[in-house]
Amino acid sequence: MKNNDLVDLLSKKADIIYKKTIILLAAAGGSGSYTIATNGTAQIGLFVLFSFFTIGIIINYFDLNTTKKRLDDLEVNYG
Repeated sequence: MKNNDLVDLLSKKADIIYKKTIILLAAAGGSGSYTIATNGTAQIGLFVLFSFFTIGIIINYFDLNTTKKRLDDLEVNYG
C-alpha cells in the first residue's frame, strides 16, 4: 500500500472516530443532566447509560490517539 493511500485511510478513520466522539459527548451530556434531574430507580438506569457513554468516549479517545501516532510515525519515516 502506498503512503498516500495509508494516510488517506488513516485520515478517514480519524474522521469517523471524531464524529462518533461528538455523538457520544452529546448523548453523555444529555443523559448525565437528566440523571441529575430525576429521582428513584430511573436515576440508576440513567447513570448506567451515562457510564456506558463515558466508556465509549474514553475508548474513542485512545483509538484517535493511536491513529495520530501512526500518522506521526509515517511523517517521521517518510517525511
